[in-house]
Amino acid sequence: MNNVKNIPKSKKNTRSRSPEKKAQEFDRILDVGSQLFQEQGQDGFTLRGLAKRLGMTPNNLYNYVESKRELWIAIRKKFYEQFRNENREIIKNFSGSTIELLLKVFEHFFKFAEKDYVAFRMMHIIRSPPSDKIGPFEKEYKQFGFLDGTTNLIQEAIDNGEIKEKNAAILTFFLFSILLGSAMVEYVMRDIEENSNKKGKEIEEFVQFGSQNFTSKEFRKYALKKIEKGLNDPNLLLDESEYK
Repeated sequence: MNNVKNIPKSKKNTRSRSPEKKAQEFDRILDVGSQLFQEQGQDGFTLRGLAKRLGMTPNNLYNYVESKRELWIAIRKKFYEQFRNENREIIKNFSGSTIELLLKVFEHFFKFAEKDYVAFRMMHIIRSPPSDKIGPFEKEYKQFGFLDGTTNLIQEAIDNGEIKEKNAAILTFFLFSILLGSAMVEYVMRDIEENSNKKGKEIEEFVQFGSQNFTSKEFRKYALKKIEKGLNDPNLLLDESEYK
């Protein structure tokens, strides 16, 4: 009995973790959390379900993240930082015209979606879960403004005379809509190409994406070439008077 009394209480029910171990555990939470968001959406996803998938108690999970909105913010921050840093490397190492650089950035958008479609969906498709309070991640969050860099490049191309349209912002939104839709279609095409078992899929309309005489890679190349030609085609120029 005396030996039991001499055990320090601080060491009975707790265990210390190094900053490196905590960072690794947080990364694991983000990775598994992003998978559950993908599988279940923001409505079906719960932190209790995430804790069970991770093999930890809900209280332990709450030591890392307070709500699924906070988790959503942390996950997207991780992916946007990755996407931004990869884009910066492309820009840093590129030599050529501004339009050529734009096309490299657009190609990277497709490659990012191909490499990690879960990250792509978290960034662009899955909306933020609601919450009654603002947590620490949300308080510190600063928008990446990922379209701002594209707008700046387009404005540079306009200033250089490479692009004849004058409204860089609306052209950015239009190009992003093409890239976003094309990347989603390419993903479905690639999924069909890689999955030979199509039994029971006949009732799904997207099956037609796999019945064409061109591949997902050819579709990506077509989309990028179409954008390139469109940026230089005087017949496709729009004046503000035509949409205002």
